[in-house]
Amino acid sequence: MQTRRRVRGAANLSEYLHSVGCPISKSHIYTLMRRREIPFIKPSERILLFDLDAIDKWIDSKEIT
Repeated sequence: MQTRRRVRGAANLSEYLHSVGCPISKSHIYTLMRRREIPFIKPSERILLFDLDAIDKWIDSKEIT
């Protein structure tokens, strides 16, 4: 059984992104969310989740070759 890699909240996602060499601030994450440019899950009003596999794919899709 495969476990899902998820973090809760923009602050935790920002920490993860910094750890993988893609520093993005919490406020910029909210901007990307408003523009629907970053994958996120919002199962209820006060819960915000980010699937780290989807985030990794999103980062890879932004690579300029």
